[in-house]
Amino acid sequence: MSLKIALQTLPLLLLALLVIAILIPACAPHFDTATRTKEYKDVLSSTKAASSQSPSLEPFTSFLQKIGDKEFVRENTAKVYSADAYLNDTLVTHRGPEQIMAYFHNTADTMTSYQVTIDDIASNGSEHYVRWTMVFSAPKLNGGKPVESCGVSHVRLNADGKVTMHQDFWDSGTNIYGQIPVLGGVIESIRRRFEK
Repeated sequence: MSLKIALQTLPLLLLALLVIAILIPACAPHFDTATRTKEYKDVLSSTKAASSQSPSLEPFTSFLQKIGDKEFVRENTAKVYSADAYLNDTLVTHRGPEQIMAYFHNTADTMTSYQVTIDDIASNGSEHYVRWTMVFSAPKLNGGKPVESCGVSHVRLNADGKVTMHQDFWDSGTNIYGQIPVLGGVIESIRRRFEK
């Protein structure tokens, strides 16, 4: 094969590989949202909430604001989360302080900056809803530029003031997956179709 033919064929091969790389994940089984919803509702049914005289949310909100600090996370996860704690942040589910700590350590390793502002807290008996704004930077997302996201954490504490259930609600599609090169363009294209 001559060099000229190889140079003419190379772009087509690269394009074919790109198409394959995009299509293979698209053919993967779809995530079962009913299973995730059932898991959340099962956790709500099985976790025992503190009495109406709930302990302070301050340890949890302080923790949330400092999850970018690995040393703080190492020292405080077991102080904030109960031994049987459930955490789902819309991306993953973890149980117990060890898994939760490892997850936040991995998260901190991917970020170059991190800031959470607590915007509002609402409580209904033993159910607490913490509305927050998160701004973070990660080299592999948005070209390393800051990504800003708003969300709510549904939190339930036990009588000792430790988190037994932590379910986040935020737009991970736009704020994580939408910031990944190529995939972000596909998500934006889908979003625009829904707007029409």
